[in-house]
Amino acid sequence: MTRRAARTDRNHAEIRDGLRACGVIVKDTSNVGGGFTDLVAAYRGRVHLIEVKMPGEKLTPAEEKFHGEFADCADCLHVVYSLEDALYAVGVME
Repeated sequence: MTRRAARTDRNHAEIRDGLRACGVIVKDTSNVGGGFTDLVAAYRGRVHLIEVKMPGEKLTPAEEKFHGEFADCADCLHVVYSLEDALYAVGVME
């Protein structure tokens, strides 16, 4: 069985690289599939699961399922639409 290449949103690289530039440890997990988040980020001893979306875009059914499975981790599971959203999500900006 062949697996198609994972598609990333146009703002994905900007958000990933912008977080890294602010001292956030970021692992790009966009190729994992199965609804897993696009980024795993660590900042000040906390781990954050980050789904990157373009403005107006919704979660896929697989992403919704993943988010449901991790509902107990709602404070570390984020959907972001911009670098600013991501910086607030991980606590770089307050």
